[in-house]
Amino acid sequence: MLVNELDQESSPSQVRVQSRSLIRLLRDRGVSADDRVVVSAGNSGDFVVTLLALMELGVSVGLLDARLPAAESAQLVAESGARWFLSDQELDAAYDRVRVGWMEIGEINAAAREHRGSDDVDDDAELTFARWSERSDALVVWSSGSSGVPKGIVRSGESVLSNVERTRVRMGYTEDDVMLPLLPFTHQYGLSIVMLWWSSRASMAIVPSRRIDLALETIDRRGVTVVDAVPAAYHTLLRIIEGRKGSTARIDSVRMWCVGGEPLSADLQAKFTERIGTPLLDGYGTSECGNISLAAPDNAIRCGRPLDGVTIEILDERGNVLPAGEIGEIVVRTPDVMNGVLELGGRVRPVHRPVYRTDDLGQLDEHGNLRVFGRKSAVHRFGHTLYPEVIAERAGACGVPVRVLPVEDPRRGMQLVFVVADPAAQPVAYWRQTIGKFVSEFEKPNRIVVLDEFPQKTNGKTDLQALQDIAASAVALEGVKGVLPMDRVNDAAEVPESAIPFPDRLARLEELVSLLRSRRSEVLELLTEVSNHKTAYGEIDATIAALEGAAAEVGRYSPPAVDQVGVLMPSNIPLYSYALYLAIPSLYSKRVVFRPSRRIEDQTRKLHELLSGVHGLPIVLDDGSQAEFMEGEGARSDVLVFTGTYKNAEKIRTSLRTDQLFLYFGQGVNPYIVGADANVGSAVDGLIRVRMLNSGQDCFGPDVVFVHTSISAQFCNLLCRRVDGLRYGRFEDPTADYGEMFYLDAFDASLEYLRKNREHLAAGGEVNFLNGHLRPTVLIRPAETKVTPPELFAPIFNVVPFTSEEWLHTMLDHPFFEERAMAATVYGGMDDTVEILERRHTVSVNETLIDIDNGNAPFGGTGIRANYASIGKRRYAQPLLVSKAVAEHLSPAETVEQSA
Repeated sequence: MLVNELDQESSPSQVRVQSRSLIRLLRDRGVSADDRVVVSAGNSGDFVVTLLALMELGVSVGLLDARLPAAESAQLVAESGARWFLSDQELDAAYDRVRVGWMEIGEINAAAREHRGSDDVDDDAELTFARWSERSDALVVWSSGSSGVPKGIVRSGESVLSNVERTRVRMGYTEDDVMLPLLPFTHQYGLSIVMLWWSSRASMAIVPSRRIDLALETIDRRGVTVVDAVPAAYHTLLRIIEGRKGSTARIDSVRMWCVGGEPLSADLQAKFTERIGTPLLDGYGTSECGNISLAAPDNAIRCGRPLDGVTIEILDERGNVLPAGEIGEIVVRTPDVMNGVLELGGRVRPVHRPVYRTDDLGQLDEHGNLRVFGRKSAVHRFGHTLYPEVIAERAGACGVPVRVLPVEDPRRGMQLVFVVADPAAQPVAYWRQTIGKFVSEFEKPNRIVVLDEFPQKTNGKTDLQALQDIAASAVALEGVKGVLPMDRVNDAAEVPESAIPFPDRLARLEELVSLLRSRRSEVLELLTEVSNHKTAYGEIDATIAALEGAAAEVGRYSPPAVDQVGVLMPSNIPLYSYALYLAIPSLYSKRVVFRPSRRIEDQTRKLHELLSGVHGLPIVLDDGSQAEFMEGEGARSDVLVFTGTYKNAEKIRTSLRTDQLFLYFGQGVNPYIVGADANVGSAVDGLIRVRMLNSGQDCFGPDVVFVHTSISAQFCNLLCRRVDGLRYGRFEDPTADYGEMFYLDAFDASLEYLRKNREHLAAGGEVNFLNGHLRPTVLIRPAETKVTPPELFAPIFNVVPFTSEEWLHTMLDHPFFEERAMAATVYGGMDDTVEILERRHTVSVNETLIDIDNGNAPFGGTGIRANYASIGKRRYAQPLLVSKAVAEHLSPAETVEQSA
């Protein structure tokens, strides 16, 4: 039985019928048994059927991770020699140069279902994979190998099927099993599970690999008996079960909890066994050899013993065999080893390896059980195995030399420090954005250090040890120039406990930080329900930084203890808001109560369930209406925090008691000003970065861009080209620059605004009403047009050229701008303009508001519609930070002064 991602059931007979129908369709479209076909798609029932059909047809099957950046995926397809490429997404511009026939997996399976049946074909005949088993190049998978450079590993069909049979015998799968793989089917581990399901005649359920909550429901509902996942998934599973504080009876149908993909920590093994009562069955395999050593229910020690017919030795650096208990390189002898490597054009270069050196560290115990420690020269980060030298090579496409140094931090885990040799000494913010274009999301730097040149040895070679020392210093000293703002002090040990009303809660915040690091993928999956992947990734980093700075922040401002903080949560950045308005205030508030925004209520609730299951802080969700909240918890709060419109803020403020502190976070115009001497490329890059944050739906986005006329033509031409090149994609797509508009009222307002201003349209403007897709749009007005731009949560760039600073200053002094004075950005040497702006705004110079944002420092301006603190009948328009405002307005001295 196959249960697909839509919970639809297919019997083995139905799967065979669908596979054979698909084979006929593929033949009709020109696919022959002599071809190579590359498949790249997420887990689905259609993927499984497609894989079985291709194997039965006898083609050479290449499996490519669907999460690879499009450019890298296209390169590998081009080099594979494949005639056909099957995927579950339409191809973007990166594939234009790839000469390959493309078919969409969902479409061909749907077509096959509509045209079943043939007089000369037995649709229900068994799938034997006879032709495929005879191919020497039956399977191609891409692996980084010991060098990290992607290489196509070629295995024979016989070796794959034999390895599956060895695994089946070891693990004892039966037709009564119900399998639940939480792994990508395009990888060796996931592929082996699909083949084991089919060979053992078991049942298999498919759910999104990151939705562990759905996995638990499926285990209960389907009576799952075998689960396969990576360690991170089991961390999440334990957290969810602990959060429920209930019995594990709903999952007691599982007889084997299997784990692999990366080394399993002893801590996770112990915690899992203690909580579930059954050990995790660890396994070890490689793309080159398939499964090598597996623990089983009758021998659940580490990775168990090698499969039948497979032998393992542990060698030292000189190649000598080490005795039991000694750590060395794992060396494997297996009949299932690869027989070739793919070369350019698809030719297979034969590889004869009776002995396979894995480049992994491990040890054998006295009973032959294997323990794996990891790669000899790799680092593990966010569930990925990374190779610093390969990342540096990719990053080097930025135009200057780059070195990547891994540094282990006991508080933050593995940190990647990028050292850039830049004689021009351009700022860290510039290099962070530039390098980010060439590396994957999970490869991006934690720290960047900019040097004039790399240190050298006397022989002229780069001094790698000196670079490693520089990287270690950058991680240890967060406040050094080029790493973090100088005023960011995050070492809680330097803060006296007397300055923090509830110091015991600091440990809870540390646990929250640990969760965000170790469960990043789960948090990302949740956040990408409401924002695009790049924004969500940055939101997690900003949240971690704010939580790490919480002790120093509260110690610096020393807010008094209050009984309750009430929060009306914003409709965006749910995680960052959770830290700033709920978690950090819990250090000085006995209780924090919040009401989610109805726009993202479901996501905020799930986020709270995830986080509260770890931190255990007195943070309470109130799901009543806003009116009910204000009558109840809001009325009982000493401090009330609100993010929203000025009109609603004023309505709330007038209903409060005179002793309640009200903090309003509103909207600003955020003018973006580019002077005559600005670096045009940097200014355009910065503008796109800040305006396209969350696909244009963020309060940091500038509503107007003023550009000096001497460079306005160059600036606008480059902006339009860059905007036209932005890539649209689903929220969860890490390679997409933006996604659909999540807020429908903002979508409608944007369309109306574009309709009224279409005469100024210079780029973009296309709209897809079906999915809320608004192409990023550039509007260019005549020079020195007086504007009072509305706040648009949309990817719209309003550009106004100016000829003189006098006109610009008059514009900025307009009451419209003054009331909305929150933040501003200046590129170029405009000291007078910066000075004027700084009187009312938080100002970034030659960098964006994103770059200067510090969750532990006040932010904002003096515009009454932008932000204010209110107590009694007085309003204080000022940059806001909750702890600072509480200290200033609710300290005993302040209270006495105001009552007098």
